[in-house]
Amino acid sequence: MNPNFSILRALCLLLLAANLAYGTDPRALLLAPVETDAGQEKQPEKDKKAPDKKLTEPPSTDIFSQSLLPRGETSTAFNPHMMGDQPGSMSVIMGPLGFQTTTTTTRTTITIFNPETETTTTKTITRTTTSERLVSGAAGIAISNPTTGAFKIAENESPMPTDRVYFSYNNFSNLQPVTATPGVNSSQVSSVGVGNVATTTAVNTVIPAQRITANLSREVFGFEKTFLDGYASIEVRVPLLQQQSSTDGFGMNDVGELTIIGKYAFFLDRATGNVLSGGLAVTAPTGPGLVTADGTLHSTLLQPWLGYVWNADRFFVQAFHSVVVPTDSRDVTLLFNDVGISYWLYRTEPTRFLSSVVPTFEVHVTTPLDHRGTAGALLAPDQVVLTNGVHFGIGRGTTLSLGVATPVTGPRLFNVEGFVQLNWRF
Repeated sequence: MNPNFSILRALCLLLLAANLAYGTDPRALLLAPVETDAGQEKQPEKDKKAPDKKLTEPPSTDIFSQSLLPRGETSTAFNPHMMGDQPGSMSVIMGPLGFQTTTTTTRTTITIFNPETETTTTKTITRTTTSERLVSGAAGIAISNPTTGAFKIAENESPMPTDRVYFSYNNFSNLQPVTATPGVNSSQVSSVGVGNVATTTAVNTVIPAQRITANLSREVFGFEKTFLDGYASIEVRVPLLQQQSSTDGFGMNDVGELTIIGKYAFFLDRATGNVLSGGLAVTAPTGPGLVTADGTLHSTLLQPWLGYVWNADRFFVQAFHSVVVPTDSRDVTLLFNDVGISYWLYRTEPTRFLSSVVPTFEVHVTTPLDHRGTAGALLAPDQVVLTNGVHFGIGRGTTLSLGVATPVTGPRLFNVEGFVQLNWRF
């Protein structure tokens, strides 16, 4: 027997024994460089590796220079949701709004008979009372209406059905009137006399030339659960509202109106993430109601909607189109068109704390289909609001979103909206 072959066989047996002792892959050991009879090393073709980097080469610290991992290999196959733009529903006519002062003067005439002189004298007793209250008439100042809360379908929502719980905080600075009514003085005098008592009443209504402003904070708690193998879902939203106003009577600290959303995906491609879905959002009148010149509105809002997501490499577009139909004809019917474009700036393994970074730009267009003038209880102006923000993927199933929204057409119902949204998928 060739002594070189005996030595080679013994070496292989030793390598196999080392593998059994330390649990390494025997193929890696057996495919190690082997000396041939000519005394030269022969490297297996399939296991050739690239040479190691030099120890002096600085490590890469730019996470955005890494290649984008495929959707199926990350926890971010579910695209981030749309952010939204709405402080509430629409503006509401509250005027002419002012302070009404009522002055009532009562004069009582008393006849006195003097038995000693047998003469009669007349004496008049006068008493004046004044009261003041905040009043509204048929038309005038219009202010933003936040009482319905986050009822719009595009608020923190995705066309893709998913299992999640979420929380959002919105702050709207300077909710303000759509119009300002100049100061108006009006008075009415009536005199009534019965028997020996005469009453004169003067009513004076003053509408100050001022703008009633307010700041609104809103928190929304939501839950969504899928069924039908992930093709459908049911969702519930509960908003909390805190409004601080510069004028008495316009502050608020209440629970907003409950919204229930049904969703069904007509087309769903899990490999690409493309989806076409639709459904119905129903906002129940569980909130405080809206006080107007025509009485308090407590409408149920029916909102059929259509949404979609389309992915193209790092970019994806998602949108919602919906119509809000109130059950009260005094309320406003609204058309919503909301479109957003996002970019996967960074996406990596779900084991990392920061698993994705997705900048987003959205355009929100609100078109009233009725109540466009100043007549009636409500007024809804056309609005275009731009929203900018960033979604941060955290770990396997959490998304933290930060953004701002600004109206770009007048009349502006608010100056700037800032928001934070936290979604956890399970």
